[in-house]
Amino acid sequence: MLTVAHSMHSDHDMMLVLLAALLCVFGSWVFTNLYRHALKQTPRLALLWYFMTAVTSGIAIWCTHFIAILAYQPDAPVSFDLGLTFASLLIAILGCTLGILIAGMFRFWITTIIGGVILGLAISAMHYTGMVAYRVEGMIHWDENYLIASVVFAMLFATFALFFGAQNGKFTTLNMTLTFAAAIIGLHFAGMAAFHVTPTNLMAGHSNPAEFKLLALVIAGTAALIVLGGLFTYFIENRTRMENIDELRQARDEARNASRAKSEFMSVLSHELRTPLTIINGYASFLTNLKGHTIAKLKPNEPITKVHFDDLGDQTERYGGRIKSAGDHLLAIINELLDYTSIELNSIKLNRTSFQAGDLLAELQEQFQGLAREKQSSLEIEFDEFNVFADRGRCKQILINLLGNALKFSSASSIRMRARMIDDTCRLEVEDNGCGMPAEDLERIFQAFIQAETATKSAEGGTGLGLAISKKLAAAHDGDIGVESTVGVGTKFTVDLPECASVIVAEKALAAA
Repeated sequence: MLTVAHSMHSDHDMMLVLLAALLCVFGSWVFTNLYRHALKQTPRLALLWYFMTAVTSGIAIWCTHFIAILAYQPDAPVSFDLGLTFASLLIAILGCTLGILIAGMFRFWITTIIGGVILGLAISAMHYTGMVAYRVEGMIHWDENYLIASVVFAMLFATFALFFGAQNGKFTTLNMTLTFAAAIIGLHFAGMAAFHVTPTNLMAGHSNPAEFKLLALVIAGTAALIVLGGLFTYFIENRTRMENIDELRQARDEARNASRAKSEFMSVLSHELRTPLTIINGYASFLTNLKGHTIAKLKPNEPITKVHFDDLGDQTERYGGRIKSAGDHLLAIINELLDYTSIELNSIKLNRTSFQAGDLLAELQEQFQGLAREKQSSLEIEFDEFNVFADRGRCKQILINLLGNALKFSSASSIRMRARMIDDTCRLEVEDNGCGMPAEDLERIFQAFIQAETATKSAEGGTGLGLAISKKLAAAHDGDIGVESTVGVGTKFTVDLPECASVIVAEKALAAA
C-alpha cells in the first residue's frame, strides 16, 4: 500500500488523479443505478438495460484509466498506439457486458461470483491492454506481485459490488458504488505501482503536461456526456414508470370509488323500487278486498244502496290513482336504468328534426307548472325565436332531468328556463335561486350513481343517473353540460349544442354545396 501511495504522489499529477477518481465514482454510481434498475425489469427489457449498463460502465472504466495514465509522469517522452487504445475500450465494454449478463440474468450466488470475476478480468484486461498501448522511451520493468495483486483486487471488489447490487437495503446503492469504484481505482494504481520506467534518452525532452491535461479534460467531458446520457435515460424511464404507477393507483382508486358508488346506488335503487312496489301491492290488496270490506260494514239485512256504490267508486278511483302514480314512478326508474344501459353500450340513436326551441320550453312549463305550485316555486321561460335541429325527445329529456332536480332538490322560489342562440350554438339553461351546491359536489355530480348532498338529504330520492344520462345525451349531440353554483345563492345548468340551430345548419349545407 505504501508503494502504491508513493507512486501516486511522486509519479502522478494529482489534479488529474483527482479528476480520474471523480469520474470513476460518478461512473460507478451510474453503473449501480442502471444495474439495479435492470434487475427489476422483465427479461426482454432487462437485456437492453444490461447492455446500456455495460456501455456506460465500460466507458467510465476506460476513461478513468486513460485520464489516470495521462496523470503518470515518467520523465520520458510518451505516445499511444491508437489501435490498441481503442481495443482496450472494446475489451472493457464487451467484458462488462458478459459479466453483467451472467450475474444479472441468472441471479445465483455462483453466477454472481462468475460475473464478478469476469467483470474484474475485464477491468484488468482493459488496463493492461492500455498499458501495452502506452509507448515510452525507456526500459519497462514489471513487479509481478503488484500485477497479480491488482487483478485479484479487481475481481474481488467487482464481485462484492455485484453482490451488493442484488440486495435491498438502506445503503445498498452507496455500498455498490464505492465497491465498484474501488475495484477500478485499486486495479489501476496497484497496476501502476507494478510499472517502472527507466528513461533511455535523457536528452530527448518530455511530453507536454499542458497538452495531457487538456486531452484528459476532453476525454472526461466526453465520458461524462455519455454516462449522463445513460443516467438521463434511466431517470426518464424511472419517471415514466412512476407515472404509470401513479396512473394505476389512480385507476385503482377510481375503480374502488366506482364500486362503492355502485354499492350505494344498489342500496338507493332497492329503496326506490321497494317504495312504489310496496304502495302498489298495498293498494292493490286493498282494492281486491274492497267489496268484502264494504259488505262487512253493512248491518244485518241492510241493502247495498247507491251511496255505497258511490263510496266504493270514490275509494277505487282514489287508490287506483295512487297505484298509477307509484307505477309511473317505477316506470320512470326503469326507463332511466334502460336509458343509461343503452348509452353505456353506445346504442343510443338520435332522431334529429327541426323544432322551435320556445315551443319546447312552453311545453315543459305547462307540464311542470302543477309541481312548481306544489313546491311554491315560480316557473318562467325566456327564449329567442329560432329553430333547433336536434333530437327533440332527447333535448326534452335533458331539460326534464335538470328541471326536475331544480324542483325536487333546490328549495328554489324561482326557476327560469332559457333558450338562446350564441354564434353557431344552441344554448339551453335552467337556473334557480335555491340552496346551491358546494364546489366538491360540482366536480362529481355528472358521474353515474352519484348524487349531490342536497339530493341525498331530500325525501324525493332518485337514482343518481339523471345528470349522467343528460351529459351523455348532450355529448351525443357533440355538445356538453356545464354547471355554476353558489351555496345559498342558486344553481345554473347550461346545455350547449353546437351547430344545432337550423339556420346555421342550412347555411353551412348551402356553402358546402
